[in-house]
Amino acid sequence: MVTPRHVLLVGLLVPAIALAKSAKLSVQAGNGDLQFTYDPAKISEADLREAAVFAPESSPDAVITAGLESCHDAAGKSIGCGATPHTPAQPVFFKDADLTVAENKVVVQKLADRKVAKELEPAKEWQRRMIAFYAGLEERKLAYYRSWKTADLAPPIEGVDGAKACAKITAKLDAAATPAEKYKLAQYDWHNCMNDQGHTALGEFPKAPWQAFLKAHGVKAKYVMQEGD
Repeated sequence: MVTPRHVLLVGLLVPAIALAKSAKLSVQAGNGDLQFTYDPAKISEADLREAAVFAPESSPDAVITAGLESCHDAAGKSIGCGATPHTPAQPVFFKDADLTVAENKVVVQKLADRKVAKELEPAKEWQRRMIAFYAGLEERKLAYYRSWKTADLAPPIEGVDGAKACAKITAKLDAAATPAEKYKLAQYDWHNCMNDQGHTALGEFPKAPWQAFLKAHGVKAKYVMQEGD
């Protein structure tokens, strides 16, 4: 026979279980939405929103830094350049380019300083390296535009040795007769060569950290593409 004490204990379990309610959250990611079901007692909505940046569906490899051809107003704010091409032939180019390089460094540092769940650290580091790589490309090109010496393109960026990996392009740069030719080669050929080398060296965005994060925090995620995609 069940004693009254046992009946009382079982009865107390019912409301305790009922209190364990799940919450819903939808976050835009890439061309769709990440729909989460989670326990607020295990992770907050704010922390889940922050973590969603490192979901594979958020296309983290699409995050890029600004190019040297960006323009700024008198206060240093980024603005459109209009129809006139922004090149080293224009006196204002280098002032704008210095601001762009400084802005890119801030973007990289903010990502490096960002606090994330321990499971997401590998994903954050991959993204930091990718952004730092693109920031480095712009910084190397700016140094080259000032000197027109290919030695300024040579220092490795995130482990990618441009002097070796893009030696054929470097040779073309050395042979180019005018600054305009050198600029075009550096802006397109050298940049594209380095871009390919960078993606090869850094590899694809790691997906395992995101799955580890979901499991560790008891979160269920469903990705829903937007209509028309």
